[in-house]
Amino acid sequence: MAIDEYVTQTYPIGCKGRNEVGDEVLDTPVSVNIEIHKGPGSNMISSNVECPYNTGGHGQRCKASHPQVDKIGEGVGCPYSFDIPYALEVKK
Repeated sequence: MAIDEYVTQTYPIGCKGRNEVGDEVLDTPVSVNIEIHKGPGSNMISSNVECPYNTGGHGQRCKASHPQVDKIGEGVGCPYSFDIPYALEVKK
């Protein structure tokens, strides 16, 4: 079945953020909306994360463990931000 139109689905979640090693950091989860997108004529699926701790050029990082700065180290990845298939490709 081909999808000939733009499809968006929104999922509300409660997220406790992440630190550099992937542990949750917030005592109380924040309400977050995750929008999953699929465009017509494309095999790419992507997300948009509506969260006060989401940061980075593509919203790919979490700053819940360090709210005063945008990035620490190589950055803390947001587990809900993705572009597939790009997120699954091996970086060379």
